[in-house]
Amino acid sequence: MVSPDSVERVVQLATRYGFNALFVQVRGRGDAYYRSSYEPRAEALAGQPADFDPLGYLLRCAEGAGLQVHAWLNVFYVWSQPQAPRSRQHVVSRSPNWIARDAQNRYQMTTAGRVEGVYLCPSNPNVRTHLLKVFGEVAERYPQLDGLHLDYVRYPYEGYCYCAGCRARFRQAVQERVSESRRAELDRRASGRNPLAWIQAFPAEWSDWRREQVSTFVRAFSRQSRRINPNLILSAAVWPDPALAAQHKLQDWLYWLRSDWLDTVLPMAYDKDTAVVQRQAARVVEQAQGRPVIVGIGAWQIPPQSAVNKIRTVRRQGARGFSLFSYDAITQNGTSETYLCQIEREVNPNPFG
Repeated sequence: MVSPDSVERVVQLATRYGFNALFVQVRGRGDAYYRSSYEPRAEALAGQPADFDPLGYLLRCAEGAGLQVHAWLNVFYVWSQPQAPRSRQHVVSRSPNWIARDAQNRYQMTTAGRVEGVYLCPSNPNVRTHLLKVFGEVAERYPQLDGLHLDYVRYPYEGYCYCAGCRARFRQAVQERVSESRRAELDRRASGRNPLAWIQAFPAEWSDWRREQVSTFVRAFSRQSRRINPNLILSAAVWPDPALAAQHKLQDWLYWLRSDWLDTVLPMAYDKDTAVVQRQAARVVEQAQGRPVIVGIGAWQIPPQSAVNKIRTVRRQGARGFSLFSYDAITQNGTSETYLCQIEREVNPNPFG
């Protein structure tokens, strides 16, 4: 999505090898690969003319090619470089108080351990308002889109976010559960040496409350999107085990799907072991209760034959489709067709036909 040539190549390869949908990342790290009023143009587009609109151009190229186009939007994950964003309008520079923090009030700029980089605080109402403006603009500005796809719609892990705003909002949510004397005691501890006093007093409620923060955003996103364009397919990339997703990522995606806030999910079944992918696909299809499931396959880290085996496996489990992650990796940024050639020889593009 960084030049007209690369966009044309995406469409060319997708049609040549029988794909029917493209999930194109238009919000990567709090930036825009489209015409945005709210976020800075992606730094990777610095060498392109100011009027180059990657998403708009791709939609024009895909028109008539039989390809659905879904705008892939990273949600709370907004930065992953050691240096600060060049644009002062980037949310990391403009609103540092929106950044999610760990229990020691720290955050990191790049991937290390269980955190990919900078996340925004899901409980911050200003964060949710901003994100809804961003995603609403995409839906309104590009009515040709077939869908909106959410990624990183979660916490990095259960060790986030403990920012001052989260602590205050959580206290407000649970304060009526304790007596006035207990409330005064917890407030005294929280204002002294233990700012996590309320969280430690209500650990189960703390986890439930954080899951609710993400779900609140997804519900609002769904209602807004359906109001703007009822025909949009709403989806999310999700942790493949719903119980572990809810526990460790605070991502209750099974609830979202069963509430019909999403039309489909793409479980990231990226394990190299086909048996593991089979179990994950079977579990998700069963628990989706008839709603369509598109299984994400970690093609970037496996040879083509392994990808073929996984495609066959997820089809046998009743998945509606599969998604190969990612185009850049398996085509070497559009320069090689070898991987796709090997898959095409063994995979029927229409197994139900």
